[in-house]
Amino acid sequence: MSAYITPITTAAILFPFLAALAVAPYALWQYRKYGSISKLKLLVVFSFCFYLLCAYFLIILPLPDRNVVAHLTTPRYNLVPFTAARYFFKTTVLNITQPATYLAALRQPGFIQPFFNLVLTIPFGLFLRYIWGVSLKKAVLASFCLSLFFELTQLSGLYFIYPRPYRLFDVDDLILNTSGGTLGYLIEPLFVKLFPTIEQLNQEAEKERNIASFWRRLLALVIDLFIFNLIFQILGAVIKPLATQNYGIYLIGVFIYFVLVPMLAQGSTLGKKLVKIKIVAVNEQPVGFGPLLVRQFLLYGVVFGNLDYFLPFVLKAFTAANGQHLAFYLTILALSGIFFVLCLLNALVLLLKKNSRMFYERLTKTREIGY
Repeated sequence: MSAYITPITTAAILFPFLAALAVAPYALWQYRKYGSISKLKLLVVFSFCFYLLCAYFLIILPLPDRNVVAHLTTPRYNLVPFTAARYFFKTTVLNITQPATYLAALRQPGFIQPFFNLVLTIPFGLFLRYIWGVSLKKAVLASFCLSLFFELTQLSGLYFIYPRPYRLFDVDDLILNTSGGTLGYLIEPLFVKLFPTIEQLNQEAEKERNIASFWRRLLALVIDLFIFNLIFQILGAVIKPLATQNYGIYLIGVFIYFVLVPMLAQGSTLGKKLVKIKIVAVNEQPVGFGPLLVRQFLLYGVVFGNLDYFLPFVLKAFTAANGQHLAFYLTILALSGIFFVLCLLNALVLLLKKNSRMFYERLTKTREIGY
């Protein structure tokens, strides 16, 4: 069992890190296409990715020592079809005339190994039909290609990392894997009876296109901050006075990127444009210059300014004071910390309650909507 448990455990450990890299591109695509993300669809898609990772690790792990592989004398490939069937009848206790031997035969390696290769690709065919609605012909072809990729990975000694194959390239595996994918395709209608179709999930997501959810806004914010900081790092490297360590220069950058750009782009920064949301007045009319200026200054000048500039400045001054004015600095740090905690609580409310707004939106009578 360790031959199966170890690869799956390895996949489970690595998958969260790989998924984290894929979340942002996937979310961006979903927001642009549907305006929302179906949690169930997200679970299905990432389950498919996790399955593929497990399947891949199952065919390459455990990795043997390279010197051991170099001295192997086992066959590199088998090109004779149905060798597995002949091996099954030859090595197991199965006797067709004695039903008592059936169960015992199913527990022996002669059955377990071919059965594993059949089961390995059943989810592949099922997912192909459920997520993308491919035809039977395409599912069979895709299953064959996946199996061929696995077999060539083994035949090449893990892409020539090893001096020779440490696992057998077997034509029977191609047959069984392709059959497994086909079987998965055929049983997909049974799976649909338990879960809604992808079309239904997409339609539900489409209904929320006009809602600027917390995660949609957060993704836009992360993209904007990345672009904003990247621009200033480039400019700061070329023109030293434009480095963002200067709070005044930072505010000028905020004015240009987070105020002027949305004014010219109908309420959208570059990040918001990518996820299709925009800043509007509470009546969903275009936001005016004054409310937009105050809104963006409160968010980027005060909230992020407090975190990136004010707190580091106070801490630096506190360290340089050598214990003098202790009460004053601790009071300032406490007030700054309380303000930051209140901002986080406000963001938590936004996460838990769809129609809530951040404090800077309430003060400026603005909001964000999708389109």
